[in-house]
Amino acid sequence: MPAITIAPTFPIDDSPSSPSGSDSGKHHVISAPMQLPKPTSTPRSLSSTHDHFSVVDLPKLDTFVSLDHLPDVLAVYDKGDITNVRPGGRNTPVYYRRAYPKSERSLTKDPRRAALFLDKANCIESGRRSSVYHAPLFATLGPKGDSRKSVVVAAKVANDTCRSHHLLREEAKGYASFPDQFFNASDPHPWAMGPDTPLVNHRPAMRPRCFPGWGVAMNPKSPAPLVTVPPITPKFYGFYVPLNPETMHSLARRHRECEDFQNSDCDVPNWPKSILLMEDCGEHIDPVTMPSEHREKCLQLVERMHCLGFSHGHARASNMLVQPGPLSLPRELRSMDTPSFRLISLGRWRGAYHPQVLESPQGARRAFCKGRQNDVLIAMQELGMVNASGSDDG
Repeated sequence: MPAITIAPTFPIDDSPSSPSGSDSGKHHVISAPMQLPKPTSTPRSLSSTHDHFSVVDLPKLDTFVSLDHLPDVLAVYDKGDITNVRPGGRNTPVYYRRAYPKSERSLTKDPRRAALFLDKANCIESGRRSSVYHAPLFATLGPKGDSRKSVVVAAKVANDTCRSHHLLREEAKGYASFPDQFFNASDPHPWAMGPDTPLVNHRPAMRPRCFPGWGVAMNPKSPAPLVTVPPITPKFYGFYVPLNPETMHSLARRHRECEDFQNSDCDVPNWPKSILLMEDCGEHIDPVTMPSEHREKCLQLVERMHCLGFSHGHARASNMLVQPGPLSLPRELRSMDTPSFRLISLGRWRGAYHPQVLESPQGARRAFCKGRQNDVLIAMQELGMVNASGSDDG
């Protein structure tokens, strides 16, 4: 791949700069051009016989990447105009910058750079609100000086309604707000969140009496001290917004007047699309064929969210994934006999300590409690965990 050079000035902040509500930045700049070296000792251009858009034989990225090691800038090669930015061609990149998670370090001197390759042929899911693609990512995901490598990530883009763009942006904010227990195997105790976390144990919502184990959530037994629990969500590799190639301002758009209305679906087929990068965590579950212990594990993911102070907001079976496990084993030794599950589609999340704009702390906690109750009801209905007798009293 050839060296890539961009304009010498490059805004990196995330403050709105236009009445349309874009995610563009203030005029902090980078004074030097940025280069992406070739991935191997043998130079290969994008026009060579090597297909940079192919995911064949590329490893999936499934390790946690710290904030300091995430790319700050993406050169996105968009085969098929998935992003609606309309570059000059498949060999002409569209430039993106990371909006979430935000970094406290200065990005003005030497931002971390990466290349992403989008191809409609690599679409793995197309839903009502978004589409997800396998995408090769060429980046250094460790300390500076490490060699760059090509890996496969899941790239999620919104569909052509303003509500879809809003939900994807909210999902990114959620990923940026979640603690490490969402992404890594961890201590099962909900209070084992570190010294800076409020000492509050958010119990899961009580399961309705008509469901199996209805009292268990309110009277949990102490877990085995040496057991760890799996991650709750896919690992998050950043939310990136497109940039105007001339001004380097963000092209991301929003209808602020629509965001308070869940059914606002203005058609916006020409809006440039932001990209959410995350771990590919398998396929959708089929609750009809799942054994009861696997359905219970899916419900436990929802309840663990609640213990950590967050509600999902849309805890349907279609938003649960399964892949071979256990994750403690090498990939080639994992099996669907011991599966691992994840929750996705988190654009409606609420946090007990994360009030929205103009919302009071009390309002945030009320919204979390309401979301927690709805999560349990919806998840148990979707997972088919209704007790036919209507009672656990025998």
